Amino acid sequence: MENRRNFLKKSASAAAFSLVADWASAMPTYDKLGETLPQRQLIRNGEKVTAFCLGGYHLGLTEDPKEAERMVERSMELGVRFFDNARRYNNGRSEEYMGKFLTPKYRDQIFLMSKAPARTGKGVQRQLDESLKALKTDYLDLWQIHTFTTPQDVDNRLRDGVLDVFLEAKEKGKTRYLGFTGHQNPKTHLYFLNKLDELGIEFDTCQMPLNVCDPSFESFQHEVLPVLNEKGYGVIAMKTMAGGSMMGGRIDTTPQDIRTKDIPDVVAKTELTHANLHQYVYSLPVSSLCSGCRFNYELEENIKVLKDFKKLSVEDMDRLVNYAKPYAGLIVENYKRVFA
Repeated sequence: MENRRNFLKKSASAAAFSLVADWASAMPTYDKLGETLPQRQLIRNGEKVTAFCLGGYHLGLTEDPKEAERMVERSMELGVRFFDNARRYNNGRSEEYMGKFLTPKYRDQIFLMSKAPARTGKGVQRQLDESLKALKTDYLDLWQIHTFTTPQDVDNRLRDGVLDVFLEAKEKGKTRYLGFTGHQNPKTHLYFLNKLDELGIEFDTCQMPLNVCDPSFESFQHEVLPVLNEKGYGVIAMKTMAGGSMMGGRIDTTPQDIRTKDIPDVVAKTELTHANLHQYVYSLPVSSLCSGCRFNYELEENIKVLKDFKKLSVEDMDRLVNYAKPYAGLIVENYKRVFA
């Protein structure tokens, strides 16, 4: 463990470069396949990813492999080069689709991440092996500890060897970079970051909810984002539409004691547009926006927002937050929990 701590010992990275410099001015780049989407810095060493990342969960919802293949191919045609996944998405089908349709053709052109939700060292080691097999690759570009829930959950996973396995995976070249995710409460993220500081370890990325409702309730934007920026973490935004519940969708993670069929359609009830939801997040100091798309037209609409993007002013961002503020809370942001 001590060698691994030294291997990832916290560096003076903030002085070496500014991760948050000039976020909105990223220009398209080109690879051998053609034009890519605008890129932003994700890793302290300067490595960039496309500012839009295709979420893996929705890719695995379809039982039709041809439909999944069309989504992968259209993503590549539109310039997406950053792809998200996790071991348990759709019982592994999400990774299997990418292993069948993405990595065999495009591994050298993409930045590929997956996540391990197991809570023991043995569990995450098994899931890493399963992910690499399903994705048909020898290594991940980014491997993340999936869905920290509470500070106690952090302590339990550290006690049971999860961090050790992650550090070892990086040492052995099974992943190039390490990160963590979670969506319940910002206190958990801050707790884990403090634990890493105590151990003299520095991860590379964090994936967390960011949207127009977030600033008004248990806010990751206000409490965690500035800390991540200061530490030089790449920030991957998720839940930018609150998992669809900003459009009145049914979300299974709504707490049982407040579950209701009446989920307000925030976009329909306010002056917010669907494009505003992503424009707001792209205007934050984030590296990439990860969004799941069920159909190709959704993918095309999301990417159009990025290609047409012009950074919002502070006044415009405040206006969008005020539109959403009456709806912030556990019904729309159903994935959050309130801690003492």
